[in-house]
Amino acid sequence: MTDLMQIISNSTANIKLEITSEDLRHFSDELISRAVNEVAVALKATNEDKLLTREEVKEMCGVCDTTLWLWNKRNYLKAIKVGNKVRYRFSDVKCILGETNKISDYGKD
Repeated sequence: MTDLMQIISNSTANIKLEITSEDLRHFSDELISRAVNEVAVALKATNEDKLLTREEVKEMCGVCDTTLWLWNKRNYLKAIKVGNKVRYRFSDVKCILGETNKISDYGKD
């Protein structure tokens, strides 16, 4: 079977195709697979870009306001201003937690 997606994307004129049910099933499976992959990537990006409050970050990291202020000042964990509120990217906090876990696990194996 010639790649149906390639025919559709390269063709500018009206075309009529005669395809088998197997080809149609394969085409639909490919469309579904692409859609699922695109949605998964979009959901992952959305979760990574979630903004956390100061309280959520303090609870996750087990630190106080002063530590968050110091981390922001030293560019260790940059705060984002949303209006007059302070927020932190979930992906940044996840990186911080990964680094602290590596440090706290040093020499345990």
